[in-house]
Amino acid sequence: MKRLSFLLNWYLNPYHIPIVVAKELGLYRKHNIELSLLEPTDPSDVTKIIGSGEIKLGLKAMIHCYAARSRSYKIKSIGTLLDEPPTGLISLKSSNIKQFSDLAGKRIGYVGEFGKVMIDNLAAEFGIKSSDYTAIRIGMNATPAIISGKVDAAIGLSCFQQLELEELGYPCNLLRIDELANLGCCCFCSILFIAHEDIIKSDPEIIENFMIATFQAMQFTRELPNEAYDCFTRAKYSQNQDINKKIFHHCLPFFSKELLNVERDWNKVGNYAKRLKLIEKDYDPIECYTNQFVENIHLHKPCKVAI
Repeated sequence: MKRLSFLLNWYLNPYHIPIVVAKELGLYRKHNIELSLLEPTDPSDVTKIIGSGEIKLGLKAMIHCYAARSRSYKIKSIGTLLDEPPTGLISLKSSNIKQFSDLAGKRIGYVGEFGKVMIDNLAAEFGIKSSDYTAIRIGMNATPAIISGKVDAAIGLSCFQQLELEELGYPCNLLRIDELANLGCCCFCSILFIAHEDIIKSDPEIIENFMIATFQAMQFTRELPNEAYDCFTRAKYSQNQDINKKIFHHCLPFFSKELLNVERDWNKVGNYAKRLKLIEKDYDPIECYTNQFVENIHLHKPCKVAI
C-alpha cells in the first residue's frame, strides 16, 4: 500500500464528493493507495505547495496552471474534476449591478492574485479606471463578504456561492466572466487534478491507479448521486446540511464524464492567459497538461461496492 497526500483547492465541500466516494468506498485502497485528504489554510497556496513538490498531487483551476507554469512551478494537469462551472461576478439584486459598468465606484471581491488580474483586465476593456473601483481580496469567502457588505460583488460560481446566497434569502445577479471577456466558455475555472512532474515521471503507476479509482467513483457519483452524497455526509457529518445537498446537485452536471483535459479549452484559456499577460505569446498549452492517465480510463467499469 502506497501513501499519497492530496491537497484540495478549498475546504472539503460538495464538489469534492467523487474523491470522498473513492476514499470512503475503498476504491483507492483497492488500487494500492492510502490517500490522505488535506485542506489548505489559504487556497492561493495550493499551486505553490504542489509546484515546490512539498505535496505532489491536488486540485486547482485551469487558469492557475498557466500562471504556475509561467513561474517555473513544474505542475501539470492530469485530468478534470469539474468542467466549466459557470463563474462570474455575483452581487445582490438590491445592489442593482446589471452590467459591468455598474461596478464603477464599487468594491469587488476576488479570490487570489489572478482574480485581481482578471478584474483589472475587464475594467480596462470596459473603460473603467483603476481609481474608480476597489478590489478586495476575500479568498473563497464570497458569500459572507457579500452578506456583510464588505464587498458589493465578488467572483464565485453560480452552482455554489450564488446558490448559497439565494438559499439564504438573498436574490442575486451574475455577470459571467466568459461572456464579459468573450471567451465562449467558463473553462478557465474548470477544476483540475494537478501533479508535480516529479511524481508523473518517478511513479506513473500510482497516478494511473489514482485516476482509475477516481473515475470509478465519478461514475458512481453520476449514476447514484443520492448514495454518493450520503457517503460524503458519513465521512464529514458537519456537511450534512440541506444547502450543501442543493449545491452538490447543482454541481453534478459539471462533473467531468471522462476526466479528460480538453484541448479546445486549454487553447481558449491559453489565449486568455496571454491577454492577461500571465504567459508569453509563444507559450504552448501542451506544456500544462497530459491525458496519458485518462485516455483509456473509460475501459474501466464501475466497481461493485458496498454502500
